[in-house]
Amino acid sequence: MFISQFTLESDKTNEQTLKAIMKKKMSETMNAAGLLSFECWVNETQEKIAYSHVIKWESKEHFQICVRESHAKGGGVKKPELPITKTVRQYEWVDIDLL
Repeated sequence: MFISQFTLESDKTNEQTLKAIMKKKMSETMNAAGLLSFECWVNETQEKIAYSHVIKWESKEHFQICVRESHAKGGGVKKPELPITKTVRQYEWVDIDLL
């Protein structure tokens, strides 16, 4: 299993832009081969808001294929001219007993 996490954070004044970007990303990903689950999380403070997609894949290869296909179609997330912080994290499953 492989997990990718994609987070966008900005001032609350940019919330609608963040939502639009995240909805686009979700629609590009929902029918991808190897997709196990797709969740959207939010973290909100008084002044900031962050939306995060946590996506579980059968394998890292499935994730990489989805990214390549998305970029080939002109997809991917193009950072708007707003103060938005983009963070991408990736996790691979590990058996803790083998560490």
